[in-house]
Amino acid sequence: MIVARAASGTLPHFPDLVALADGPLLCAYRESTGHVRADGRIMLVESGDRGQTWSEPRVVADGEHDDRDPKLVQLRDGTVLLSYFVLDWHPDGKFTCLGTLVMRSEDGGRTWSEPVVAGGDDLLWAVSHGAAVELPDGDVLLPLYGVDPRRSTGLDSALAVRSTDGGRTWAAETAVPLGISADFHFREPTLTVLPTGEVVALLRTSVEHAYLARSTDGGRTWTPPVETDLPASSHHVLLLADGALLVAYGDISKRFSPRRSTVARIVTDPAGEWTGPDLHLYDSGHPDQANPSSVELEPGRFLTVSFDVPDATVVSFTSDRAAYVAS
Repeated sequence: MIVARAASGTLPHFPDLVALADGPLLCAYRESTGHVRADGRIMLVESGDRGQTWSEPRVVADGEHDDRDPKLVQLRDGTVLLSYFVLDWHPDGKFTCLGTLVMRSEDGGRTWSEPVVAGGDDLLWAVSHGAAVELPDGDVLLPLYGVDPRRSTGLDSALAVRSTDGGRTWAAETAVPLGISADFHFREPTLTVLPTGEVVALLRTSVEHAYLARSTDGGRTWTPPVETDLPASSHHVLLLADGALLVAYGDISKRFSPRRSTVARIVTDPAGEWTGPDLHLYDSGHPDQANPSSVELEPGRFLTVSFDVPDATVVSFTSDRAAYVAS
């Protein structure tokens, strides 16, 4: 099903989906003339009927430079946070990172605050892929990654920065590492708060599999990351009503398609190794795809979004819990 169609001459990328507590679904995505272009802007659509129909797209962020990779979360008080990062592209194809920005909405995404840079000038090098998460005590963690200029390895590392005021401010001194390696990159961290209060970070790497790190003290300290069997990039993790996880990702192993198509698995033991059978969800037929995001429409039924470059659309597809068991 088509969620949104990009404006003429542009393409959609990196959709993110959230189900608001009062019923509507919000989907944010980047619209630009290409995957690597300087004209990216952040768009938003809404569905009031659980993804059957969607509103016309509207712009929510369109700065001077390339706005990328929007992520959404709703806090317990109803506030919606939208995070995205900004790149200033140079004529030679290189770029300067201008940080990760966070906006707040107190009316379900209709209006937004002015953006603030997470970590201020000290974290301009850090970009985002995963949405912020709210902890049991009300603090909010935002996962980031990038090349830390204080280190000489030139490799990406992952970190999380904290807000104690509902996403209004993010002090750089609260940042803690999630994954650092002298041998490979840690990228695109996502955070999941389990029913036990444990926080788990799933980290994309530049090697074959994603890694997991865990925190039992509200994200202040983390275990060393350990390797999983997930050949995952651009992943998204959804906590389900029964405490299991739906992990949707771009499959770099290409088991189901010659391209990095969208695959997902149900993790029934989030405290364990995150194993489970994989289900192939979507292949657009184009090399540039995946970046999925999911919501649970009702117990055991899921809606996932991705993007389709040939059709210039954000698309959605459903899956049922039984299909994962059968796979």
